[in-house]
Parts: sequence; C-alpha cells; structure tokens
Amino acid sequence: MNRFQKLSTAALVAASFAPAALAADDKLTIGIITFSTSDVDTNQMVDTMTKEAQSKGWSVETLNANGDPSQAITSIKQLATKKVNAIIVTVFDSTGLAAGLQAAADAKIPVLSAGGGMADGIALSASTGAAPPLIDLMLKDVGTTGTLLDLTYHPGIPCRERADAFDAAVAANPGLKATSHEISIPGAAESSQAATSAWLAANADAKGPFAIFNCYDDNAMGAIAALKQNGRSDVKVYSFNATAPAVQAVKDGTMTATLGVDLTSAGKMLVDQIPDILAAGDQWKPKSFVPGYTLVTKDNVDQFMKDNPQ
Repeated sequence: MNRFQKLSTAALVAASFAPAALAADDKLTIGIITFSTSDVDTNQMVDTMTKEAQSKGWSVETLNANGDPSQAITSIKQLATKKVNAIIVTVFDSTGLAAGLQAAADAKIPVLSAGGGMADGIALSASTGAAPPLIDLMLKDVGTTGTLLDLTYHPGIPCRERADAFDAAVAANPGLKATSHEISIPGAAESSQAATSAWLAANADAKGPFAIFNCYDDNAMGAIAALKQNGRSDVKVYSFNATAPAVQAVKDGTMTATLGVDLTSAGKMLVDQIPDILAAGDQWKPKSFVPGYTLVTKDNVDQFMKDNPQ
C-alpha cells in the first residue's frame, strides 16, 4: 500500500533563469541547505535528495543553517560563489531569503524550496504545511470550548502555515482559550517540554478539554515528556511528520494523531526537475506542488506501521 496520497501540482508566478544546454549525462553539482540537523524529518528528506542526486552521478554539498534564516542566506551566497548548478533550501520562508536569492540569481543559479513557499527567484517549491486535516480532527475531538497550547516556530514556513490555520480555528471558536509559544531550534524537544510544563501550571484550574497542537514531531515528543512528568493523561496531542517515535506514541496512546507529508517523494521530485529547469532557462515557469499525506490515528496506526516499517 502507498503510504501517501497522490501528488498534485499547481503552477504559480513566473521568473527567469539563464538558459543552459544540458545533456543527459552532464554531471551536476547541487547544494542543499538543511534547516537543522536536529530536525529528523527534514533530514530524511535531505537524505532522499542526496541519494537521488548521487544516483545520477551528481555531486552534493550540504550546509546546515541551524534553524537561522541569516545562516540560510549566508549558505546560499556560499554556494553561489562556488558556482553550483542548483540550490535546494529546506523549510525556511522563501520571502525572507531575498538577499540570498538575489545572489543566486546574479550567479544564474536556480533555487528550489522544500517547504518554504514561492518567492522571486524560486523555481520550484514543495508545499508541506498540510494543516487543515489535523486542525479539523482536533476541533472534532475537542469541540468549540477548551484550553489549547500551540507549540510553533514561525521562521519555518510549514510551521507558520500550521500556526496560521490554528489561529484561524481559534478565532472562529471564541470558546477556545489558546496559548502560543515559540519553540527553540535546535532544542525543540527541550523547549517544548519546558513550555508545556509552564502551560500546565498556568492552567491548573482551567476547564478542559485540553489539547496541544505541535509544529512537528520532534517538539511534540517534548510536550509528551512534560505530560508524563506532570502525570497528565487528559491532554490530546497533535503533530506533523509521522516519524517513528510519533507513530509509536500514537500506538501507545500518548499522541492523538500525527500527519505525515510525503517528503520522500517531494524530495525526489525536486531533484528530478533540476535538469528540466536548467535546460528550459528563461522558458521555465516556476511551480509549486503539494505532496500527498497520511493522517495517522489509533484507527489506522497498526496498518500504517505494517505498511511503513521504520
């Protein structure tokens, strides 16, 4: 069984790159800027992209931006100076990378985004927010009243998209009392554990139901650790990425649901499109696509684990 639903593609605004004649056996060099080496799911995507590129005989240079947009910009500039053929940036909001994207454009190097959205200078973007299905499940479980915690990270566009959807849901349901907290990266699990403990203490007399909406699984595991530490089993936990620890947490009952976006297929698609982007030059039309996803809950976790051993 396929773990994820079928990919869909949508064209967005146009931009241009210098034309490049590209033979099938050309040996390219690509640069990949990873959001943070502490982000397990993003690293899986980086591994997929690296292996896919290397299978084509290409060279890959990977730089770690440590969750810092300024480091991501610096990394783009470094790769542009080295005259790589293409650059892939993970997670960072593309609109906040203008200085780096300009440097790449000046060097006639296309930039692709894994989860950062479209902006001037982005040739292809994989959109990975996928918030609505998890928001809908949370509202179905919790209802229109309750006490919620949103553990988020706005510098990452998928997290921002998820936070925006959370905020919209709260605004539409005045009976929900919500607290938002910006986690730290690196240190997502640790900062989430501390924030959750503080939230529990601040809402000791609050009326339930209770729920925690997490940006991604790494920080969700910190939230779960805090719940265990405080002896709380009445708080529902929602997260993204369907990593092995999170899926096991769903199995154990300590997490309510995790939504897994098909980052493996998304990463492969990004890499596979690079020759076409280079060959098309000024004729390339920038695009964004939405990978498929699977919502893992107690109802399908056993089948998910069987179909997707991790």
